[in-house]
Amino acid sequence: MASLWSSKPIESVKDSADVADTGVADVGLPAPNPGSTTGPSARPQLARNQPQPPPPNQPPPPPAPQQIGNPNDSLSLMQLRRIVTEFPKIDPTAYAFTYTDTATLAEEIDEWFSYNEAEYRRLQRAKETHSRRYKKFAKKEWLESDDGEKRRFVEKEIKGLQATDLRRRCKSLQTILHVVLGVWNETAGEVVQGESDNRTKATASHLEHIKKGILLVSETEGISSLYQVMQNAFKLLW
Repeated sequence: MASLWSSKPIESVKDSADVADTGVADVGLPAPNPGSTTGPSARPQLARNQPQPPPPNQPPPPPAPQQIGNPNDSLSLMQLRRIVTEFPKIDPTAYAFTYTDTATLAEEIDEWFSYNEAEYRRLQRAKETHSRRYKKFAKKEWLESDDGEKRRFVEKEIKGLQATDLRRRCKSLQTILHVVLGVWNETAGEVVQGESDNRTKATASHLEHIKKGILLVSETEGISSLYQVMQNAFKLLW
């Protein structure tokens, strides 16, 4: 009697039936990596669809250039000309103006002597030059001399304006300046009895010597010489 059990092992029919039922071939699992561990201390593998970690810190991108204003707002030259020509014109109002903003000579003198530090130094140098040169000429003070001596002295200094030496011209100019300012170091402090004008510090004596000094320069033809000096000075600037 033949044995019902064959000597060859019989494959499991149940497994074949399961594969046939699902329609999925048994492709098997990938071979395990011998170097890897499956314990709890192993590093977890990243899933395919999980977000990646951010890159290291990098400088931010430069800002995009901003456009100021609307390029369509600019006017063309023709549009600007048309606006100017179409702008309404207003006729100027005529005023009957008369300049009367003047004061007395004494009050104007106060403004002449309202100088800063630099102007004060110039006036002091003019005073010193005049005093030194006149004492050398007349051996006395200005107020102690008669009109003839003063006139000859001014004539001498007017001629000095035409000298070729620059220092000589400057000294003569400083001397004449002090004369037309009334030799203020000798006359500005004189107070005549009866003066009551408190609007100005200029005394009547000082004003009188200013007028005399200007008259001396005029009589010795110094006005035209001073004008020529000023003209030559401005030519250098022009």
